[in-house]
Amino acid sequence: MIDKTLERVYVPEYQVLQNIQETPIPVNVILSIGHSVSVKGDHTNFEIEASFAVEASELYPDVKYTIVDEYLNQFV
Repeated sequence: MIDKTLERVYVPEYQVLQNIQETPIPVNVILSIGHSVSVKGDHTNFEIEASFAVEASELYPDVKYTIVDEYLNQFV
């Protein structure tokens, strides 16, 4: 989208955990949430039962949803 290659920096998990321990409140809370989401994948570690799962567009048919590409185009 931006015709550039972004540099990827790898940070080992032990370094992330050390940063969390060494950083004062409230920044360490933000780092902990980032670790939970990005490293541990805690936000995706569950199953949704079909008996009560509903697609969002069924609940809110009048809402125009934005696809990822449209959303990202706002930032380039």
